[in-house]
Amino acid sequence: MSQEIVAKKCGCCGKVFAAAIPPLSDNSGDWFDLDQRPPEPMRSELYRQIFRCPECGFSFGPKDRSVPREFVDSHEYKTCEGNRLPDGIGADYYRFGMTALRDGDKGTAFASFLRGAWAFDDANDSVNAKKCRLRCVELCKEMPAASALDAVIYADIFRRAGCFGELPSELADKHYPDELTRLVMQFEKKKAAEGDENAYTLEQCFEELGIKR
Repeated sequence: MSQEIVAKKCGCCGKVFAAAIPPLSDNSGDWFDLDQRPPEPMRSELYRQIFRCPECGFSFGPKDRSVPREFVDSHEYKTCEGNRLPDGIGADYYRFGMTALRDGDKGTAFASFLRGAWAFDDANDSVNAKKCRLRCVELCKEMPAASALDAVIYADIFRRAGCFGELPSELADKHYPDELTRLVMQFEKKKAAEGDENAYTLEQCFEELGIKR
């Protein structure tokens, strides 16, 4: 499948440019990772929603955001807060997270850093995926989990970032009312105790716990 070409306008320097949108993957899958990383082709759709201006380097998503040029030209922005992530979708999402934080939008920032981690996962770059997850960990500590699903996502992010003993006790030791959440949190705590940073799906979680669904 060929790439789509769309016209985008930069919210920093105002340049209008032609952006190539990558094709969707045709590798279908049924299971999400425990941090809600979707299977293809849903994951490719996320990667079609981030753009980088060829003129100034501003990374932005589908919705318009305006930032001053000095923000994009800053050393902090260019180096992804000193992480020096390689150019690509992962770094684009990280920088978009930085922009969201500048606007006080922690929820969008969290989602952007996590999508950056997923992009590095796809590139088999565990080092830079962890850098993105560590940024998510910082935001987890600032944003209380609003649901059982949030708690599961937080637990998976902490574990995959190597923060095995840092998951807040109110999440790790909470008595969740639904069996599914209890089982997944049991699995997450088991893997954290083993020092395991690998990705797992819900299916793999059930298999390891010996549960037939």
